[in-house]
Amino acid sequence: MTPVRMGQLDMRGVLAIHQELQARYGGHSREVDMAKLEVALLRAVKFAADGKKDMRARVAAGYAWALLKGRPFAEGNEPVALAAMVVCLEMSRLGWKCGEVEETAMVLRAAAGHMKEKEWEAWVVGKVGKR
Repeated sequence: MTPVRMGQLDMRGVLAIHQELQARYGGHSREVDMAKLEVALLRAVKFAADGKKDMRARVAAGYAWALLKGRPFAEGNEPVALAAMVVCLEMSRLGWKCGEVEETAMVLRAAAGHMKEKEWEAWVVGKVGKR
């Protein structure tokens, strides 16, 4: 993989997020498809590689979207996707301004295929605030 820059996650970081969430909330499988995880992380950065407005927020949205769609973990993809997105925002010094009920509903909508990529991106960008 390429070197990690501000606001970018690497495989170790996402695996640590997954392990932390499983330790905190439970889970039976630590099985990970490493190839799917690597593809998801590479795809996420390309989500906003055009350098246009809100690039850092769009990269964070890309991490969540790629993890939701790529499903590299045997279980826990939805919470990992959300946590990875928030961590990415924090690494970029951006805040996340969304309530738990709304974010859960939107993550489940996206994971179920009831949302298009651009709609997800716009929603995430709309919920990002400066610190």
